[in-house]
Amino acid sequence: MNATRGLCCAFLTILAPWAYMLSVIEDYPSWAGSIYVVLVYFIAGGAKVPRINWRKTMAQAKEKATNTAHVSEAIELDTPIVRGEQTIDSISVRKPSAGELRGVNLSDVLQLQTDAIMKLIPRLSVPSLTDHEARQMDPADLVQLGGEIAGFLVSKRVKGEAA
Repeated sequence: MNATRGLCCAFLTILAPWAYMLSVIEDYPSWAGSIYVVLVYFIAGGAKVPRINWRKTMAQAKEKATNTAHVSEAIELDTPIVRGEQTIDSISVRKPSAGELRGVNLSDVLQLQTDAIMKLIPRLSVPSLTDHEARQMDPADLVQLGGEIAGFLVSKRVKGEAA
């Protein structure tokens, strides 16, 4: 450990004049010159460099992504949405987070009120639709998407699924 600390201090000794020059140049922020001082302080004080197990971290990130990505089955649209040269034939809906439900009355969503559903579709649809596209949707497609969104708001116990 002492050898590592000595190498770090030697490296910072070489780096110090360069860092000082950066602090003198007007374009760089005033704190740029003090970086090496902070590094020397921590290393000389015996601070340890954190070691990260990247494989474990990436595996945890992938697991978290698969657990939080609650997406409905693809819903086939009766009337496809045309966006330029692209035609959208099916849409999936993500499970909303609490922040995405902001500004929407949840009882309106559960009652499939048109305004509430049209407000949530651009936030939750995959591929993402615009507000205009949501307003121009076929009513049957709107009801299908609204039913999927309302289904996300009902607990597993009420649905009768295993928790």
